[in-house]
Amino acid sequence: MSAIFDLYFQAVARLKTIPEGLIVLMARVGMGAFFVRAGQTKVDGDFNITDTTLFLFREEYKVPVLPPEIAAYMATTVEHVLGAALVIGLATRFSALGLLGMTMVIQIFVYPGSWPDHLLWASVLVLILARGPGWLAADTGICKVLGHKCPAAERNEPAQNA
Repeated sequence: MSAIFDLYFQAVARLKTIPEGLIVLMARVGMGAFFVRAGQTKVDGDFNITDTTLFLFREEYKVPVLPPEIAAYMATTVEHVLGAALVIGLATRFSALGLLGMTMVIQIFVYPGSWPDHLLWASVLVLILARGPGWLAADTGICKVLGHKCPAAERNEPAQNA
C-alpha cells in the first residue's frame, strides 16, 4: 500500500512543476476559442448575423432591457472580439471580465438551468482574472517592450536552463 501512496505523491509533485503560465495559456486558448466558435454560429460566411440568430434572440434568449437585434449584434461582437483577444492574450483581464459578465447574463436571464456549464466557464475565467495572462501573451510582450515590470509574467515564466 505504501508503494501506491509513494506513486501518488510522486505524481502530485510532478504536476506541481507544471508552469502556471502554461496552465493559464491553456485556459485562455480554450475559453477564447470556445467563445469565438459560439460567435461563429451566429453569422454567415460574410459575417452577417443570420436569421436564425435573430430568431433565437427574439424568441428564446429574450435578454431584458435590450432589443433582440441589438443584443444579437452585441453578443456576437463580444464573443468574437473578446474571445480572440483572450486567445492571443491581449487585454487579457479585460477580456476575461467581459466574457465573465456575458456568462453571468446567460446564467441569470437566458439559461439558468445550465449552471454547471456556466460555473465551469466562470471558474476558468476567474482563474485568468486572478493569475493574469501568463508569459506567452501579447500583454506580456507589450509590457516588456514598454519597459514595465510584468509581475504576473515573471511569476509564470518557464524555468531558464542556464
